[in-house]
Amino acid sequence: MGLRALLMPVTGHRADDAALRIALELGRAFGSHLSAICLKPDPVDIVRYVADWTAPVTTGELVAAVESEADSAAADAGKAFADWRERNGLPAGGESHEGVTVSWHERTGAPGTILRDTARFADLVVMRGLGPTGPVEGEAMLDAVLFDAGRPVLLTPAEATGPVLDTALLAWAGGREELRAITAALPILAKMRRVEIRTGGDSDMGELVTYLGRHGIQAGTARLQSGEKHVADALLGEAKALSASLLVMGAYHHSRTREAVFGGTTRQIISHVELPVLLAH
Repeated sequence: MGLRALLMPVTGHRADDAALRIALELGRAFGSHLSAICLKPDPVDIVRYVADWTAPVTTGELVAAVESEADSAAADAGKAFADWRERNGLPAGGESHEGVTVSWHERTGAPGTILRDTARFADLVVMRGLGPTGPVEGEAMLDAVLFDAGRPVLLTPAEATGPVLDTALLAWAGGREELRAITAALPILAKMRRVEIRTGGDSDMGELVTYLGRHGIQAGTARLQSGEKHVADALLGEAKALSASLLVMGAYHHSRTREAVFGGTTRQIISHVELPVLLAH
């Protein structure tokens, strides 16, 4: 079946360009529908934090200001999306071009809540990575997709990279999270020129190689030599050495709270996305 339904949260930030380009590449490969969604914050949610100490008239003015700013940002995001759609010859109104259809949606409310509901019916959510160029509500958005909706996420770097469908690096530790990520990535892996598996521990890779082979995917294997490096640094170093165009990994082996407080491989990689990263939990 492939990836027929892609969801793309956008804000109009320049880093959206890389996410849109990658989504379009996948859309053309699988004949997907690309659904762009602009998440507008609810002004009431924003000002409730200052309502206790702000005079009512000031609060009302703040609500109006936040609402105006949100509308302006959404208008900019909509124009940026329309320009991108036209540049790539993608017609509006649900008409297909190269097997791809697109749609634009605006929703007001808590980004996490909205994505929790909309991502349930997406095969993959494509959004820019966290960090300096990530969405303001990026943590809540990622959390909602991975944990609440239970769907895979493809995080994209701030700058456009080469084609995604080239070389995939699979991070393997034998856990449920990795297997869910790899399973979600199967349609993509089947179109890759090269697939490599790396493990930083004693996890056996033989069964995974066999499993992938049954899907027509040939994969090379090797042990990750991390030395004194953090696993995340070693993994990203290996991705560079392989010129990987996609990293596939499980997300949050420990509890979300523990990873948020003490760090972890997931946290380090998603905070500084250097190449497209497909995550699942």
